[in-house]
Amino acid sequence: MDISIIGANGSTGKHIANRILLERILLPTDRLQLVGRAKGSSGQALYGFRQDLKDAFAERCPIIDIALHPEEVVADIIIMTAGSTIQAHNNPDAPPPSRDELAIYNQQIAIPYAEALAKYGHGHEVVIVVTNPVELIVVIFSQRYDRHRVVGMGAYQDSLRFRREVARSVNVSREAVHAMVLGEHGDGIVPVWSGVTIQGFSDNETQRAIRTVRSSIKSIDFPQTLLRMRNEIIKIAQKGDLAEAFQFFDKLPPDIRIMVGPFLTLFSGTKTDIATANATIDFIKSMLSGKDTVIAAQVSLDREFMNVTAPIGAPVIISPKGWDAVYPISLSDGEQYLFLETARSIQEKMQVWKV
Repeated sequence: MDISIIGANGSTGKHIANRILLERILLPTDRLQLVGRAKGSSGQALYGFRQDLKDAFAERCPIIDIALHPEEVVADIIIMTAGSTIQAHNNPDAPPPSRDELAIYNQQIAIPYAEALAKYGHGHEVVIVVTNPVELIVVIFSQRYDRHRVVGMGAYQDSLRFRREVARSVNVSREAVHAMVLGEHGDGIVPVWSGVTIQGFSDNETQRAIRTVRSSIKSIDFPQTLLRMRNEIIKIAQKGDLAEAFQFFDKLPPDIRIMVGPFLTLFSGTKTDIATANATIDFIKSMLSGKDTVIAAQVSLDREFMNVTAPIGAPVIISPKGWDAVYPISLSDGEQYLFLETARSIQEKMQVWKV
């Protein structure tokens, strides 16, 4: 098996490469391809990064090569990490940072790779999209390639965060919690409270626990609650009192923490690259497990779920071939409303971004 990391010189790409070797996902006879751009610093830096990986992993290191042009990308799994990332806004009067700010710049980076894959690919590659806005990049690849072989990481990572934060709130391990987040990797997230299960809890005990910890009784009220609480904590962070901001964060409901946490990390001067890399490796291991696994991920739907035609986080069955089908789950009325509103918002963004 071969894995290619587009944007391997970036912080997220480097962490993913390190984890691939650390987890021994590739055998010594497999190939890891580090992809950068011929122009700029990444082209030269990748040679040093390759040597560092060889030094670190020695005998169990796979074959590592370097590609500096889109048409040179060749692999079974292609991980798209290239592009700019959001930055914290230090102006207290400015709105919170948004992944949408990256759209125009990252779109131009993704298109050449998507076009090269369509022209030179063998048709069996699976593309894992990490670059934001993840919905936009999923569309760019899906328009030019088999959409069932293009999967975005946003909803998967949000679901991992949701499970962790619910577990933290009810004092159990994350492995004991089954939970899913659909919708957008951004303000349009849809926490599926109606599908939460907690190992060792009866249905009644689960419902009581959920009522105690969730941010709002009705899902339809979640967006306004999120906006209010996030703006409040970001104003504290923008004033420079990060300790107070994180203390406030710890008291927030779990569905709010999954959105606020990454932004607080930005304001502290740190990125979320390690968490993103870990989630990406977790996804790859699930995909390669040989089992049909149900996850939430950004995919380009064509009416398979709630009659939606948009790139959006949906419940899908994954395999080494990508996503095979949408997994039918039941949503509450409020969750359905939020999901459809998010789909409509994403469709409007795609029109603005002209994809």
